[in-house]
Amino acid sequence: MGKRDEVRRRTYAEILETADRLAEREGWGAVTIRRIATEIGYSAPVIYQHFPSKEAVLHTLLVRGNDELTHRMRAAVAGGPASRTPYLAAAAYLEFARSRPSLYQLISGAPGTGIDASTRRAAAADVITFTRQLIGEWAAATACEPPCTEDACDLLWATLHGLAGIGTIEDIGFDRASHLADQAVTALLAHWSARPAHAEKHSHNVRGEA
Repeated sequence: MGKRDEVRRRTYAEILETADRLAEREGWGAVTIRRIATEIGYSAPVIYQHFPSKEAVLHTLLVRGNDELTHRMRAAVAGGPASRTPYLAAAAYLEFARSRPSLYQLISGAPGTGIDASTRRAAAADVITFTRQLIGEWAAATACEPPCTEDACDLLWATLHGLAGIGTIEDIGFDRASHLADQAVTALLAHWSARPAHAEKHSHNVRGEA
């Protein structure tokens, strides 16, 4: 790699790190090209050489945030028994929300991010695919009637998102949120384990008749 390429690589990384740091300190509404340039000590045109807009900066961070979350969840469940993977993945999700608050806000669509829901969901495709796979493997390992995997995935995500939210409340915190996550996952798995064999088929029939 030549010197010029190395400078571009470092500047590119510095822009993203500065945007993340600004968001963590002041919220995503404070992240603009001008503010990033001021924080780094460059002129705005230098930033535009790397990103055509603020939206491009945010989208890059959105994709990176989802990649990091996927990596953490995969690492957490690697080598673990399939019957425990929902718990391990839930713990990794909450740890990501705790340790990477600004990126988690971006992923979850916090005020000031300006990224629409369809874009956020598209960026989360790998995380969603992994979560569905995890639920399917849990069902196979426990010999349970698989729930509607899409519904189960969305329900698990909604539960963890809510717990991450209360984890940010100062007098609750992430330690309690993690404790509650164990109870929530236990309740979800018990519910899915108790489902009658015809439940999913009946559910699809009802949807089709609606």
